[in-house]
Amino acid sequence: TGLGFPDETEDMRDFWPADLHLIGKDIVRFHTVYWPAFLMSANLPLPRQVFGHGFLLARGGEKMSKSLGNVVDPLELAESFSVDTLRYFLLREVAFGQDGSYSPEAIVTRANAELANSFGNLAQRTLSMMFKNLDGKLEEFETSEVDDALLAEVRGACAERLPAEFEKLAFSNGIDAWMRAVYACNQYVDEQAPWTLKKPDPERMKVVLQTLFVALRDLGIAIQPVVPEKSALLLDQMGISDGERSYADLSDPQWFNRLAASDFALSKPQGIFPRLELPEEQEA
Repeated sequence: TGLGFPDETEDMRDFWPADLHLIGKDIVRFHTVYWPAFLMSANLPLPRQVFGHGFLLARGGEKMSKSLGNVVDPLELAESFSVDTLRYFLLREVAFGQDGSYSPEAIVTRANAELANSFGNLAQRTLSMMFKNLDGKLEEFETSEVDDALLAEVRGACAERLPAEFEKLAFSNGIDAWMRAVYACNQYVDEQAPWTLKKPDPERMKVVLQTLFVALRDLGIAIQPVVPEKSALLLDQMGISDGERSYADLSDPQWFNRLAASDFALSKPQGIFPRLELPEEQEA
């Protein structure tokens, strides 16, 4: 009825049958036995897939219950840690479909280690060096074997492994593939050490930084479903237009040359993932 049933509405044509019927695991029987029977009796098509998700448990692994008084307000968590951080933690930490628990300490530890220190620092270092040493400008460049190897690894994670895992609702696996690509970029930075190349080999420095720029664009697009606000902040700074941020755009080989040929120049970069601190009441 939310789509207009029993009338033949546009919403019914567009959205029914559902591609995915997502429910809590405690009501699987009702939605896989009784509900399909109702639909069949009305000659309506069944949902194409039903998935029962697990529970988010309170501290100590207890099921949240009003009678126990241990129910957590998700709006308060989001206010404390940000919506993007909370989404990342839950999808990264808990295998979707299984029960999972959380703690403020675990959220802060995971967010600082992966979002702030690994991905956020990678973006800040790369864009800052480009702003300082290249005047924020881009130009066409030729990569070496080591550059191509990094970009192939990042592209494989962002355009293939992450979307394939997300399609299977294996979100933690998809994010793990993405995170491995982030680690590969940080290892590449350490090995290439672009800050040491400015005087002896400025052309190589330019190639290294622009290789990282390409990798960052792919990483930013791929992780959008999990951290949409922060991804948008990164892609905005990089000059990636709203119309060029889909998974399909990851296979566009000309995007960099188009951006380089435009009048785009990086401004002084803004950090996307500041380090978190535990709220004072949690520290106490």
